[in-house]
Amino acid sequence: MNQITLALTPRRAALIDGADTELEVLVSVAAPEAPPTSKPRAPLNLAIVIDRSGSMAGRPLAEAKRCAEFIVQHLGPQDRAAIVAFESQVQVLAPSVAAAAKDPLVRAIQSIASGGQTALHEGWLQGAEQAAPYVVQGAIARVLLLTDGQANVGECSPAILASDCARLAASGVSTSTYGLGKSFNEELMGAMADAGGGQAYYGETAEDLMDPFREEFDLLSALCGRKLRLRLQPNAGVSVRVLNAYRTDEEGRSMLPDLAYGSVAWALLKVRVPAAFSALGASGLVHVLSSCVEYEDADGRQSTTELAHLRLQNLPAAAYADIAEDETVIARAHELRAAELLGQARVAAMAHKWEDVDQLLAIVQAEAGDNEWVAATTSALQEYASSRDQGQFSKEAYFAARKKRMRLSELNESSSYLPELEAQKPLYARRKPRQGKDFSSDSNS
Repeated sequence: MNQITLALTPRRAALIDGADTELEVLVSVAAPEAPPTSKPRAPLNLAIVIDRSGSMAGRPLAEAKRCAEFIVQHLGPQDRAAIVAFESQVQVLAPSVAAAAKDPLVRAIQSIASGGQTALHEGWLQGAEQAAPYVVQGAIARVLLLTDGQANVGECSPAILASDCARLAASGVSTSTYGLGKSFNEELMGAMADAGGGQAYYGETAEDLMDPFREEFDLLSALCGRKLRLRLQPNAGVSVRVLNAYRTDEEGRSMLPDLAYGSVAWALLKVRVPAAFSALGASGLVHVLSSCVEYEDADGRQSTTELAHLRLQNLPAAAYADIAEDETVIARAHELRAAELLGQARVAAMAHKWEDVDQLLAIVQAEAGDNEWVAATTSALQEYASSRDQGQFSKEAYFAARKKRMRLSELNESSSYLPELEAQKPLYARRKPRQGKDFSSDSNS
């Protein structure tokens, strides 16, 4: 059946008889392959919001405008777009219009010139207000916000900006963010995207910006499930913790990434089953937990996956130790462990404790095991650390850790990591060695 499915996979498929058992369980939310007959994608209702402050002068602004034109040129007659530019003041250069008429949008983009400071909140808000009147079921309304600096005019509180993004997301307008260079606030950009139900990207240089814009457009064009909410129902006495650091909603459901055809969204759980459950499994299997995912399908309808159950048998400790561990669960555990250590390394770098950074990266590399992608990203970070460039290291460590916690994987993803094979995947499913670099230039370097 052509629908989203849910599976629960334990690292070891058993419990230890007569003892507390702590195990990792992988939740995999899999989308079907794209339909063989071309189904029209969901209409897009976009507001492209570009920082044109003084620091964007020259190549950065030129590349930002090129990326905006790329998005506009790939829109169809069913889509809408608005163009907003901001510095100390905000200008709506092109109010939201059907994208069948591209010339006004292109002229608006070409007219953008640099100057002034960074009224980030007001620029984002004007973009959201352009998209909001055209929110309809089945369409995707999103603000694409690009900046190279810090919010320094008007509302600047990260908590308020994130709260406003969440409020607009609840009304149907999501937010994706794009940071450029070394000066933007990566935590703010990440928080806005998380609260706003979108994606967060960055480019080291202006030349690296096109890669994330293409990734976002590819993702928006392939979405088959949005607003995924993971509901966990552990058996009484079983404790469960989600390790990915996903946001939770008011019902305690984990908010998973939007899902594209041919991809998998996932969460890794730490599950503790008390020894008292041994007697429950004496005559069969122990019911550990059940789970489902509630989501909005490609047509905007509310849907729910079939309920998945995890039932395991009790085994003596020696027999439990002999059970083979699931390789995919191991790989995801390595990614989350690496994300944790990279977060610590980023904090150390911001305090100029570079010896601590080097030690933490060495631990990540040593623990990577057979996870070649973790090893490749760690090698790249070791290069940044060697230059003692706090700004660049902070950005790359933040986005590398973020990607490892909440990425989409490809269906049946291989454990081996080869850049030439990654290049054949959709952009949103690629495992990049450096998050801030254009994939093709970085993989050939």
